Amino acid sequence: MIETSRIARPLTEEEVKSISAHHFPNQTIREITVLKGGLFNNTVRIDYAGYPSVVLRAGPVRRDLLLPFEYNLMEAEAEVDRLCSQHNIPCSRLLAVDTSKKLVNRDYMLVEYIPSVSLSDSSVPQSAKSELYRQTGRYMAMLHSIGGPCFGRVAKVVSGKGFSRWSEAILDELSDIARMLRKENLMEDSLLDDISCLFAGYSPLFDQVQKPRLVHTDLWEGNVLVQEDHGQWNVAAIIDGDRAFFGDPDYDFATPWMMTEDFIAGYGNIPIDTPERSIKRKLYRMLCDLTDAYVWYAEYENRENYLEKKAAVETALAELSRCGKDLK
Repeated sequence: MIETSRIARPLTEEEVKSISAHHFPNQTIREITVLKGGLFNNTVRIDYAGYPSVVLRAGPVRRDLLLPFEYNLMEAEAEVDRLCSQHNIPCSRLLAVDTSKKLVNRDYMLVEYIPSVSLSDSSVPQSAKSELYRQTGRYMAMLHSIGGPCFGRVAKVVSGKGFSRWSEAILDELSDIARMLRKENLMEDSLLDDISCLFAGYSPLFDQVQKPRLVHTDLWEGNVLVQEDHGQWNVAAIIDGDRAFFGDPDYDFATPWMMTEDFIAGYGNIPIDTPERSIKRKLYRMLCDLTDAYVWYAEYENRENYLEKKAAVETALAELSRCGKDLK
């Protein structure tokens, strides 16, 4: 296993060669390079002699520790990439996805290698970031314009388990997370019961969202690939949409990771802030913190980050409980 992760294991050379031979039987591997990351998925680049490079990403090996929506992340990412491609949003080009566990005992996917670095990479000059953030904002506005058939995690929607109301999707997500937190004894029953009551009380606010829109939910510099050409930097791909929702675009504004003036200028037409929108974003952030509390402890064995997220949840609960629960 990988240090600090209970669910990840590096791909073996034998596994990489087996997958490569299955999908590219006539190609000779020149080099296998382990890429950054690896606490959840494990990723390598395969360089061939005379054939374009590909990226192989393999899923977790301890599926018993996963949150329910994490069981079908690769199918969800394939759907998000398909939708992005249809709408001219730069994204990964899927070559294959296999969740059968027949070739190797884990899910995996293959995508074309994009010569690029993440926006967070130190090689990206600070002078280029303003325009890159503007481009990212424009692409996120395009992503948010994509409608869905119903509400819910894309992983659930593609499996036919979506919801007719946004509140139903949110409360279902909360129920799944609370059950896993209880299973690992990571939060007190009284705390989780209070959170459930809080969210249920805000159902009318959630249900003001009438149309399900594609929401990335994990947008940060590490999930934006950029490339330089003759001194000009451009966004090459928005990646890792596997945790996406069909829901409320405000979900992507609940975290501060990309919310710069340049991003907002590129996005354009962000709704005017109101007390209701502020409360809604705090609820979404709370849901993210609940998820992260579980992930940091149960999946990654990081007690410090778990305690930080739990404290954030408790603070948010106290604050939101004072705001009233019957917004119309």
